[in-house]
Amino acid sequence: MPNKNIEKIRIQKIIEGDASAFDELYKQYYNQVYSFSFRYLQNKQDAEGVVQEVFIKVWNNHDKLKEIKNLNAWLFTITFNQIKKIFRNLAIEQRNMEKIAISAVFEDNSVISEVEFHDLMAKAEDIIERLPSRQKTAFKLSFKEGLTSIEISKKLGINKRTVENHLSSARAFLKKVFKEKNLIPLVIYWLLL
Repeated sequence: MPNKNIEKIRIQKIIEGDASAFDELYKQYYNQVYSFSFRYLQNKQDAEGVVQEVFIKVWNNHDKLKEIKNLNAWLFTITFNQIKKIFRNLAIEQRNMEKIAISAVFEDNSVISEVEFHDLMAKAEDIIERLPSRQKTAFKLSFKEGLTSIEISKKLGINKRTVENHLSSARAFLKKVFKEKNLIPLVIYWLLL
């Protein structure tokens, strides 16, 4: 990190629209912003996207830099907000997929009624209860609470890879049982998860 005087001079140049000073700032903070983003997102493309969004915001608001007392804290606040935005978008996307699955089930009234769907979901709950304890817990935390594998691993005190194995095994078991019991609408629903 440069000393405060060099940083003040660089910020002043950026405020004045100096692209080379902005490029220096980008190079200085790129790794920190990327690493912070990747730690939460666990996805290279998403982390790189966050870096781009953060520095676009910095450039678009370069005239406001004079109001910033702690550049490092400001950058990481922007970064954290971008990460939250990605998680919000993922949650919305998952809810939309669930709606699509449900509407696909209800699209043709001759396929299934809403009452039958709720009956099927009750059957699904019974089948979920047949999962081995750790698989069931991981699956419920993922499906019902929307937790990530990392969050589940922290909550259960087990390795992330173990959580992913539990989730994969649980989904495979559920799909198999749904097919065996001819619960086709649930098969469609769970295949989208």
